[in-house]
Amino acid sequence: MIEAPAVPGTAPSCSPVAYTAALRGPANRWWRPLVGTAALAGGLLLAVLLTGAGYGAAALLSGLDGAALEQALSSAWWGLLLSNLVLAAGVPLAWLALVAGYGRGPGALASTASRWRWGWVLRALPPVLAVTVLGALAMAAAEALAGRAPFGEGSAPAARQAVALLAVVVLTTPLQAAGEEFLFRGWLAQALGSWCARPVVGAVLAAVVSAALFSAAHGAQDPWLFADRFAFGLVASWLVHRTGGLEAAVVLHAVGNVVLMVPAVLTGALARSLEAGSAPPPLVALDVAALLAVAVLVDRKARARGTGAATVAR
Repeated sequence: MIEAPAVPGTAPSCSPVAYTAALRGPANRWWRPLVGTAALAGGLLLAVLLTGAGYGAAALLSGLDGAALEQALSSAWWGLLLSNLVLAAGVPLAWLALVAGYGRGPGALASTASRWRWGWVLRALPPVLAVTVLGALAMAAAEALAGRAPFGEGSAPAARQAVALLAVVVLTTPLQAAGEEFLFRGWLAQALGSWCARPVVGAVLAAVVSAALFSAAHGAQDPWLFADRFAFGLVASWLVHRTGGLEAAVVLHAVGNVVLMVPAVLTGALARSLEAGSAPPPLVALDVAALLAVAVLVDRKARARGTGAATVAR
């Protein structure tokens, strides 16, 4: 167990704190999560308006109509960059909610140690990367055996465009993943947990609700794709609970997106991949198996390193 720094003039406490119970305490009130969420909604509305203005400016500058602009946004490097940066805004929006509702610094959302643990990121990365790559290869093989293109149909982009797209994928997809995790597994999970007297109840409630909202936020999709994203949300919440922070969930999210998007860029299937609204059941089964393997491996590494569900004293 890692103990929190003692506050001057007080005796240190050794009561362990689960991530979803981090906002509970003497200063917690039932209305604080609502205030924080209201601030987040206001910030989200502003972000939507700014995004709309950005799309309008892009349409004017490019001279494209609605359909052509939508296609460009899903296949051009600048469209992917804009999309990733919009989603990355989830990080400051989650911080805004925490400050507005509780007056606490952003570190409280990163982990129960009140900071982003880069050392733990580096330790979690190898197993996540290894399992994700193996899972992607297994899914590609399954698609090939079924007579389908492993990474989707498309035509390879020009070299310059491919390099630009790959740069955007590698450099900004982790930011996009962090934005979604700070919103769903961060603020939303801690806000829900603050209403639950029992930490286990709060952790379960946060996992189910955040996974459902995370899946629904991806738009129209068939039940299998929804189930796949729901399973991802549950595994991400498990990692947050077991490791006491968002780091492993962000690594899983970022690595998964990058590993799938890089071959999609190279084969010209990126737009189709991003707009997918269905998933074959065998691929969902393989993906869920890979997610479960990641959960086991990262949990074991967390236990070995002393990074557990309650990693810090209040």
